[in-house]
Amino acid sequence: MNFSIDKITLLAIAIPMVALLLVGYISYENTIQFIQRDAIADRLDLINQRVEHLGSTITDAETGQRGFIITNRPDYLEPYGLAVRDIDKQLANLNVLVNSKPLNQQISLNEMNVLKGLIEAKMAELNQTIMLRQSHGLNATLPMILSNRGKILMDKIRTITADIQTQLRYALSSTTLKTQNYAQAMTRIIVITTLAAAAITGVSVFVIDRGIYKRHLAVQKRLETEVEKRTEELQTVNNQLLTANEQLKLHDRMQQEFINIAAHELRTPAQSILGYAELAMTDPPIEIKSFIDAIYRNAFRIQKLTKDILDVTRIESHRLTLNKINFDLKQIILDVIEDAKLKLVSEGRNKIKLEFKNGMKAGEGVDHSDDIFVRGDKDRIMQVISNLLDNALKFTSEGVISIAVARRKGEEEIAVLCIQDTGSGIDPEIFPRLFTKFSTKSFSGTGLGLYISKNIIEAHGGRIWAQNNDQGKHGATFYFSLPLAV
Repeated sequence: MNFSIDKITLLAIAIPMVALLLVGYISYENTIQFIQRDAIADRLDLINQRVEHLGSTITDAETGQRGFIITNRPDYLEPYGLAVRDIDKQLANLNVLVNSKPLNQQISLNEMNVLKGLIEAKMAELNQTIMLRQSHGLNATLPMILSNRGKILMDKIRTITADIQTQLRYALSSTTLKTQNYAQAMTRIIVITTLAAAAITGVSVFVIDRGIYKRHLAVQKRLETEVEKRTEELQTVNNQLLTANEQLKLHDRMQQEFINIAAHELRTPAQSILGYAELAMTDPPIEIKSFIDAIYRNAFRIQKLTKDILDVTRIESHRLTLNKINFDLKQIILDVIEDAKLKLVSEGRNKIKLEFKNGMKAGEGVDHSDDIFVRGDKDRIMQVISNLLDNALKFTSEGVISIAVARRKGEEEIAVLCIQDTGSGIDPEIFPRLFTKFSTKSFSGTGLGLYISKNIIEAHGGRIWAQNNDQGKHGATFYFSLPLAV
């Protein structure tokens, strides 16, 4: 098949244009899918919050009923009355959310109906008990109380609620995974299509150049002029790309600045809330003590979250700075343990014991000398130890958590620290992504602590790792190493 130069040129322009249009269409379709998946994830999270709120409302109603039966004081019926007025509205709203498309394919509607029936039975049982107490006194309610019917109903409600929340978490995880797959597929298709368009363009230009060179030397000069012109155009495009790249860098800086500003703005009110909550915790009325404790815990979480966000931002933008000095690693460990002990006392967790061990198991190359000085950022290393200790406390309900440190000799002398707990161990499925962002978010917290710790230790030239004790039957142990001070 013979093509003229004009036809070849037309193909060289048309094929990349078609490829770029295809890239644009694929990007558009995947963006729509991404938005839809994100909306579904938001709706699933909202349903989960409503289910938790519904369980809390029923618990408040039961608490008010118990208080009234024991004391016969009408003011104990206030939470019960509020629950009665609010629970039907909560059920209706939850039903609308669950039955909306496509969420009705994600959640078992049968379990929602069962939960509704159990709640109605529970509220009827509470109402009947209250009416008996009002009309016939405390003794009339004892048979109903001793029958354990109310407890059985409440246990069933909690079980159904837990099942529904498990479904919601699974659906949310599945939706998130699909969203990530869409994004990865879109990236691969765009890259492949763009490279193919570039290759086709290059081949087309080569054919044009060779055909002209063979046929007419006179035309070559004119083409050289055209090439120079195209080169100038390419230079112009290159300059435009450089400008666009600078704009993208500016946008990235603005985004980082926004995150920093948002985190700093969150830190200030969180600190104020913590301060007021600490003042309110001084001899508070018993009926609001749990609320004050909840305010303090959540304000503390917000404060830690903002700090973690700022750290992740610094890490990913390569702006994590270290103020390195020589310091005694053992003293840092003792300070962290002391703070953790105070926290355990305040939380009433007296079944956990914290202890410090000088040195690890005996072995070749291990030095148990008292002085272990390392060179690094003292505050950052304390942050890592606190993160690892908080992680151990999170998964340990009772037993001993020990921290040990020793020198280890090899090609170079290093300090090795380990934190061993007696908790639930590490799920083998999580091990490959244990130190990545959000790897443990499904359990509690933000899932950023281990990711931040890994980057801090590696920035010091050290290493961090973990292992299960006895295949996870007796907890887990986290290690990290640091260069010794010269």
